[in-house]
Amino acid sequence: MSRNLIHVATALACTILTVSTVFAQRDTTGTKLSLPAAGKLVGGKPTGNGWVDMLSAQRLNMQPEYWKLTNGILHGDCDHQPEHHYSYSKKIYADFEVNILIKMTGDDEANSGVCIRIHPENFDKVPGYQVDMGKGYWGSLWEEGRAGMVQQYPAKGSAKLVKANEYNHYYILARGHHIEAWLNGVKTIDIMHEGGFLEGNIGIQLCHGPKHTIVDVKDFYVRELNL
Repeated sequence: MSRNLIHVATALACTILTVSTVFAQRDTTGTKLSLPAAGKLVGGKPTGNGWVDMLSAQRLNMQPEYWKLTNGILHGDCDHQPEHHYSYSKKIYADFEVNILIKMTGDDEANSGVCIRIHPENFDKVPGYQVDMGKGYWGSLWEEGRAGMVQQYPAKGSAKLVKANEYNHYYILARGHHIEAWLNGVKTIDIMHEGGFLEGNIGIQLCHGPKHTIVDVKDFYVRELNL
C-alpha cells in the first residue's frame, strides 16, 4: 500500500471512530450515575429557589386545536397530521435546568420530545435540540432540522427505564455546549456539542406523519443558571 493510501485509510478510520463516539451512548441502567439534587422532585416539585412553573398560559405559545391547558395539565393530541405541532415558551433561555413529568400515549409509533434551545419559525418548523421520546428514541438527544441524532441511547436500556403509558421524569441540564439529561433518575445524555444553539425557547413536540401522539404534562419547571 502506498504512503498516500495509508494516510487516506488512517484518516477514514479516525473519522469512523469519531462518528461512533459522537452518536453512541452506553447503556447506563446498571451503573450508579446519581441524579443531582436539583433533579429530585418532592411532591412533583423540585426543591430550591428560582424554579418557574411553565404550565401557565402566560408562559407558553400553543395552537388551541392541538394543545389544551386545563387544571394545571398540558394536553396535546396529534393524529396523523402532515405537520409537527409544538408548544413552546414565550421566553428565550440560555443556560438552565428543566424538571418535567410527561406521559406519552397514542399508537406504537407515537413520538414526542422535550425541546430545548429551539428557534421556532412557525408551529411546524422548529430547529433545535430535542430530548427525545418514542420507540428507539427515549433518552436520546436529537437536533431537529440540523444535525439529526446527536447522541443515541441504546433502545434496550431505555426499555428498562421507560414506564409505558405512565408519567416519566426528565431532568435536563444545559450549560454552554454541554448537554446532560437523566431519564427516570438515570443519566442517558452527556455530550459537548459545539454545533448546537446556545439559547432558545423550551417546549414540547407533537410529531407529524402517520402516527397518533398524545402527550400529557403535569409538572414542568425551568430554572435559569448564572443569573
